[in-house]
Amino acid sequence: MDNRKHDERCPLIVIHNITRLTTNEIERYCRKYDKNLRCFRRKNQYNHQYMLVLFSSMITANQFLNDRPHFIQNCRINTSLVSESFYGPKFLCVQINKYASITEDCLYEYTTKHFGRVLNCVFYSSRGYAFIEFDQLDDAQRALSSSNNEINGCKFQYYPRHNNSNKILPSLPLTKLVHIGNFLSKDQDKFLNYFPNLQNFTTHESCYGEIYILGLFNINDSIELLLKRPFFLNGRILNIFIDIDDKLTECNNYLLVRNVTYRLTDYNLFEYFSKFGYILNCYRYGQTNAYRIQYRDRISLHKVLQFNRIHVIKSVQLQIEQE
Repeated sequence: MDNRKHDERCPLIVIHNITRLTTNEIERYCRKYDKNLRCFRRKNQYNHQYMLVLFSSMITANQFLNDRPHFIQNCRINTSLVSESFYGPKFLCVQINKYASITEDCLYEYTTKHFGRVLNCVFYSSRGYAFIEFDQLDDAQRALSSSNNEINGCKFQYYPRHNNSNKILPSLPLTKLVHIGNFLSKDQDKFLNYFPNLQNFTTHESCYGEIYILGLFNINDSIELLLKRPFFLNGRILNIFIDIDDKLTECNNYLLVRNVTYRLTDYNLFEYFSKFGYILNCYRYGQTNAYRIQYRDRISLHKVLQFNRIHVIKSVQLQIEQE
């Protein structure tokens, strides 16, 4: 279990403009600043891809932010703390005709050359506007007082961003729905003490008669839940998934275990297969004789597969395969 301390400002950074980049490329670049970070690729309701990067401390997160702008494979990325506001004296808005021949990179290069260091530059061409974040307040003021700004024959003007302009950015959801499985009714009294950051929850029953929880967490807390897995409550393993569907979680390193009799518990399997690597979730497929075991990394999954395809726990022979 990850025991990293929770900072008052959780160092969760969001990275935009990553369409041309792979998750591994972004993670490899960010690890230059923090070797213990975790990356999660996501999409919002507009099908816009972004990356959430959870740093291990606010110190490394600030080092990463102070070095902006960042370029990965010659592609400029936009980065900021999730908890930061997207308005203020250093943020400007640019109204641009959506048919103008201006790109985000052109706007970034022009603004940097004429006014100073730009931390973020996001251009929503289909909506006809962009927002720019300056490093220095003086640079933002000079851009505001400028006139006759032109790129490729297209004129534009810088405007201040007020509090009511934060709707310009496609907003990240403030909360996440978390699926918590392997839950019993008798656990409900202790549940809020076990998950103190849980904002609200409802109890449900699957088609197999199994009880599970749908809980609402702050987006930062939901990311921390993924890091701290597995959870144990009253001798059982609670399985944590984001967005209900476990296929949407940050990894799919699943091991399928067959011929598991009911005298073997999920903890028996967890204890045995943990010697091959870090396990995130371990649960039975409904009322079948099969289990799913989710490893944190693919190396652990390959290790157990190469060791043997037949494993014995308490004289029970189990067959394994990669799912």
